[in-house]
Amino acid sequence: MFRCICIPILFLTFGCVDQSRDVLEEGSPTSQVQTDSSTSSNSSSTGDTSADESEQSTSPKLKVLLNVGENIILPAYRALRDEAVSFSAEGGSLGTYCSGIGTETEPDRFTKVLSDLRSLSERIQVVEVLQVGPLASETNGLHNRIHPYKDFSLATCSLDQAVVSHADGDYDIEIRASNQKGFPAVEYLLANSNLAHSCPAQVPVTQEWNSLTEADRKKQRCGLAETIASDIAEASNAALGAWSSDDGGYIDSFTSEESVGENFQALSDALFYIEKNTKSRKLTVPLGLDSDCSDTTCASLVEAPYLGNSLNNIAINLETFLLVLEGGDGFGFDDIINEAGFPDVSQRFRDQVQEAAENAEANALSLAKQVELLEANGDGSTCTNAFANPGSVDEDYPACTLAGLVKRVTDDLKIDFVTIVEVSIPGNVQSDND
Repeated sequence: MFRCICIPILFLTFGCVDQSRDVLEEGSPTSQVQTDSSTSSNSSSTGDTSADESEQSTSPKLKVLLNVGENIILPAYRALRDEAVSFSAEGGSLGTYCSGIGTETEPDRFTKVLSDLRSLSERIQVVEVLQVGPLASETNGLHNRIHPYKDFSLATCSLDQAVVSHADGDYDIEIRASNQKGFPAVEYLLANSNLAHSCPAQVPVTQEWNSLTEADRKKQRCGLAETIASDIAEASNAALGAWSSDDGGYIDSFTSEESVGENFQALSDALFYIEKNTKSRKLTVPLGLDSDCSDTTCASLVEAPYLGNSLNNIAINLETFLLVLEGGDGFGFDDIINEAGFPDVSQRFRDQVQEAAENAEANALSLAKQVELLEANGDGSTCTNAFANPGSVDEDYPACTLAGLVKRVTDDLKIDFVTIVEVSIPGNVQSDND
């Protein structure tokens, strides 16, 4: 039974959520996106008339940028940085696990490192929907050092060869391609229970790999995981620094009156992550519902297949989308929509996002398993029907229904949202006709 509970996110009530879902409880990735209450205090409570007048004179679009930038984006980047640094730190769970391989403490340490890896994944999934400014830049490469999934498929054979090179002391992460970096690489190295390499037999670097002991293979994989995790921490710290007023100062230009139009458009572009990635890259492509998948299904494109976090990631993306749309406890896109006379559109977004998130959290089978069953059973038409008619959940393939539920949200995003808020659809989304 779905029950309503109040979740404090940026000092707001998020609405009705499922108590069974860990990421919506205290300590969740979205609930930790908080800032000091002194930065978001209500000026009217202090009797500051000049502050009231300034608030009234600030344009609605700038109010959105000020609130989201300071109270959502910066705290989310900070939470990611802290989690990444903690995970990779000397004496952290990763290092502790690596040093315990082959000892009686290994099982417990392995459980702990996977738990922390999931926590890191959750922080990443929040920031994925907040790709504005430095993290969205194609020139600094920060995003692809953290989570290159949306642009690159993991090159497992290259990563297997990198494990050997790293163990031999012949490894430089700076010259490695993005398809061997970031969270997907660490997940593969730690959570993949298959210790055999994935390369063709004729690849010389890995020819002796399978003859190594299980402990030796785990240790060598763990050693490379430590190096890549440290790079994720450095990139996360650089992303936060680029935003912070104390360092790169992007928050200042993001909230400047001179660039309101450009930055407002950039923030709205970020919301379309759930169209291009949450819906398409993470759902319709692996499920074989998208022309970007030329086979019945595309199992190799499932996100987080070793941790089984795919559907959880989708729910976090949706929750973060709604958090930005509503502006948390402050002024958001929904306020602009409401002031334009369309509160029903704001409510529809809220209802549809919650319905999709509930579906994602209720899926008993991982996305990887559902894709596997679709392929084995040849049930492509069943999935297509569930996608087109998401009013009732398909019991065998609920992820197909989920794809349809997310599409309802993105359809409104591409039509009602851009029309009312007066922004453009990003160029990389306009060709998506599903």
